[in-house]
Amino acid sequence: MSIQIPVRVTSFMCVEFTSADHPEFDRAITLPQTAPMEWIIDAYLLSIGREPLENPDVDDDPDEHDERPRPDAETFAGWRRAMPTFDHRPEVIVRTVDAPPLGAPLVAASASTPSPATEGDWRTQTAPFREDDVNRELMRRHGVVMPFFTDRDMRDVDPRIRRSSRIATLLSALTPARRLALLAHIDAVGLLRETAPDRASVETAVAPIAGLLRQLGGKGAAQDPGTGWISAADAERLIRSLGWGGSPNEIHARGGALVAFARRAKLIRRLKGRIVATAHAKRLVQPARGTLAALGRMIGASTRERYGMPLPRRDAEGALALLAIADGTAHHLEELADQVAEGAVLFDDTDSIFASDRFDSILASGITHRVGDKSEEIARLTEDFASLSAPKQFGVVTPAMREVARCALV
Repeated sequence: MSIQIPVRVTSFMCVEFTSADHPEFDRAITLPQTAPMEWIIDAYLLSIGREPLENPDVDDDPDEHDERPRPDAETFAGWRRAMPTFDHRPEVIVRTVDAPPLGAPLVAASASTPSPATEGDWRTQTAPFREDDVNRELMRRHGVVMPFFTDRDMRDVDPRIRRSSRIATLLSALTPARRLALLAHIDAVGLLRETAPDRASVETAVAPIAGLLRQLGGKGAAQDPGTGWISAADAERLIRSLGWGGSPNEIHARGGALVAFARRAKLIRRLKGRIVATAHAKRLVQPARGTLAALGRMIGASTRERYGMPLPRRDAEGALALLAIADGTAHHLEELADQVAEGAVLFDDTDSIFASDRFDSILASGITHRVGDKSEEIARLTEDFASLSAPKQFGVVTPAMREVARCALV
């Protein structure tokens, strides 16, 4: 088995107490950076033979592993005020140190020179500093250095999968057995591969956008008086030039969808009464290694980017649609809605925020702009991918589409 949770220990600090007049009381106290002030004071008192102020319970350790900033000058002053009156006033220096080995005392004291052994009445004389004895006493009070782990250590289902990716969202939405099955499927279809797409795939994906840029030309096209964007007639002419035939209504709808995608992806803009291509669009149609990944970012944007927060069920269903394209399950974009409906049934078997639309609705209630019906998410993805259809193959899932979906997922 190759899985191993990394051993973690909290950060440690060394608090050095020095006194020019009484070097015999110089001490270094090593303890967690998260330790309360009382631990530091009591460890110092014990190290110079005084009784500690506190009498901690066995479970005194607050078990706080969150990192805190190193104590500052104000904290030092607080330590001094809290200390009992001495015949010396130590200076305090704090520095960060490496954590002691596991099993070592959690709080430990040391001195540059040990106290000499003295004879006398043990009942009244000051206890000498003998490092091992003092540290055993501190170990009785505070325990030893122990490892810990947090939910961060267990959150990754696979170290190759980014926690923020759409495929990670989908994996989180599944039951344990389905999650294992999907992980195996991810490897079987090569979803996490890092091979560069061939130039022909890139050219196929950007062909509709390239056609739009050719139609706009260097001077752009006049704005439609009604919509303020590309006129329906110009959009329909572009659809026919791509060979995306169909009924008049279908051609009209496809033209509108292509223009809407170009607007959302910021490929076109309005300038002095005309619609012109953006510099981003001009770069995008030049086939390059990162072209399909850029398209994936445009199309695969989660609800977090659109609404300012993730809507869990919608994000998971969108990931199902992307997966159906990426793994070749869907051969035509018309199949996406059914593929998503079949896959979303798996979410219903979980006891999580993905199990129903209820959590989405609660989150959406705080959003000022219209969210719309959840079916609009899949319709938007379908329209966006349709805008990457190859000439004369409207809606057919191409290798280029699969690569764009893969980039959007991972």
